[in-house]
Amino acid sequence: LDLRAFPSPPPRCHPDRMPGAPAAAALAEIAPPAGCVVELRGLGREELNGFRGFCLVQTEELRAKGRCGVRLDDGRELSVGIRNLASVLALESVPGKGMGAFARLPIKAGDLLIREAPALTGRLGQPPDRKQFRSLPESRRRSVMELCDGYAGGPGDESLEGIVATNALPRGVRSEETVLCPLASRFNHSCAPNAEYLWVEALFAEEVRAVRDIPVGEEICVNYFGDSIRHPTEVRRAHLRDGFRFDCRCRICVSADPASDRRRERLVKLGDEILSCHDKPEEGLRIAEDMLELMNTEQISAPRTVAQVCNDGFELALLLGDSSEVQYWAHLSYEAHRLGWGEDFPLTRRMKHYAQRPPDLTGGSSSGGARVSAPTVRRKPAVVGSDCINSGAGKSAG
Repeated sequence: LDLRAFPSPPPRCHPDRMPGAPAAAALAEIAPPAGCVVELRGLGREELNGFRGFCLVQTEELRAKGRCGVRLDDGRELSVGIRNLASVLALESVPGKGMGAFARLPIKAGDLLIREAPALTGRLGQPPDRKQFRSLPESRRRSVMELCDGYAGGPGDESLEGIVATNALPRGVRSEETVLCPLASRFNHSCAPNAEYLWVEALFAEEVRAVRDIPVGEEICVNYFGDSIRHPTEVRRAHLRDGFRFDCRCRICVSADPASDRRRERLVKLGDEILSCHDKPEEGLRIAEDMLELMNTEQISAPRTVAQVCNDGFELALLLGDSSEVQYWAHLSYEAHRLGWGEDFPLTRRMKHYAQRPPDLTGGSSSGGARVSAPTVRRKPAVVGSDCINSGAGKSAG
């Protein structure tokens, strides 16, 4: 299992906080946490059954009635009986390893799993704001203090400072600001993740989305350290040990396959080489194809990482002047952005347009106006997209 492991791991949450945990008898009366995606079931209005949405903060009035507010994908807000909600995921205890998030309903690539407003905000390198912490409702303070403290000497030694240092996420690309989201902090790391962190500034919320199909029962894991996931085993382990204070025990690291390490070493090398291919676009496109194939083999399928390579391929195709290549790479970029950011994200819409109507390579435009320019090819350090996605994909300690 892909779990964060500590020599003496403190409990990361009480097991009865989410559906699927051991205290099953109490679950019928406990609403899923705010931000968790649920599916509607057993409603008298049959047309609503099967819809998914995310739970809103449960008011005292709704709690007394055994109900919970749910916002559906189409924006409608409903009051639904707790017994009619099925969470897409559950937190489960693994003996000796703490907690992990597991799929309880079938999940498709691109599906939203949580959308959570932060409990605390802060800045990298700064101590947590205790006044802000004290202003939280008691239940919210408890959810913060139940998180893992990787800096604690042992059970009972947890501190707010250690919890924030272990779990805080960056608030967008290259941001020095941080957010602490208790539910988002429950997801463990894997070097072949099946989900991804996404900060959405417009919603002031942290999202976790699936990057591939996830069957019922599989653990849902994210990538804590961005492009460093491309490196071979020992480099990854050293990074996680130094930055996050745990030894990675995901199946990729445990297997320590030499062939996998060679593929990842080549992936890093190609990532450097593609930066110098402006004058050699045909060679650059071959490199981009090789990178996508290696990432597919290594199960590095996060939209952030894939989209960057596709954006590079798109601009290299423009430089080559091959309209079929332009359309091909625009389509790949569109699919990556659609999975990671959704259909309404500006670059998703832009790449969809290019895939359907490629830019005019003769100097005009497919839409009759000025020539459309491609997204800029990355320069080190590489980040795709905009403020709506984390650059580091992990905890602030890294």
